[in-house]
Amino acid sequence: MKINDEYWRNILGICLCLGFWQLLSSSGLVDAFMLPSPWNVCQALAAMASDGSLWENLVASLKRVAAGYLLACAAGLSLGLICGWWRRVSDLIRPVIEALRPIPPLAWVPISILWFGLGDASAYFLVFLGCVFPIFLATFTAIRSLDQDHLNAAMCLGAGPGLLLYEVLIPASLPIVMPGLRLALGIGWMCVVTAELIAAETGLGYLIQQSRMLFQIQNVVAGMVAIGAIGYLMSAALERLERRVNAWAPSERV
Repeated sequence: MKINDEYWRNILGICLCLGFWQLLSSSGLVDAFMLPSPWNVCQALAAMASDGSLWENLVASLKRVAAGYLLACAAGLSLGLICGWWRRVSDLIRPVIEALRPIPPLAWVPISILWFGLGDASAYFLVFLGCVFPIFLATFTAIRSLDQDHLNAAMCLGAGPGLLLYEVLIPASLPIVMPGLRLALGIGWMCVVTAELIAAETGLGYLIQQSRMLFQIQNVVAGMVAIGAIGYLMSAALERLERRVNAWAPSERV
């Protein structure tokens, strides 16, 4: 019953948002050319789906997000674990990371084009940069927040490094790490669209840019809706996984 109630509330929230959007577009409060109605956007999505342009650009964006995000997970989780566990290593690495973290991915675009040229590699690099820091910070915070008494108890019971990692560190850190992974995924979509607006010839960001230049505003909004929809589905999948692996956490027992 709880899941069903949540599902219908989600549907209601989306319907209310679409209704407000339709009201703005049809009431004359906003120029219909500047903000096409949901129906016009659906027509644009259907037209792009039928001619294949939507799927081609969607697959290109998905590939870039997935590649950059997985690389960021590998690097961010590893560095966060190492720096969280070994303070001396943290003292060496964290100042560099904290100096790089405030630099927005957009500022890296000229360097990424210089290093990798136009295309997928630049997008992978920008998505990686956008995702790796929140993943690192969540992992580092999770490891540093572990109760030392739990670690001491495990070691007193004979837990070796491997058992300590897989049976204590990883399970105890998941309630903090998993939200960080979801946050990083959203940032990854922001970064890939930024990359495609400037340094790509395919992708949803490229589609939006081309449509803007042709004054096809309904296609611009359709591209934005596609990004929002696929991003929502990916985030929902991660949230579902989070609820499974964190079923023991107090926040999941309510």
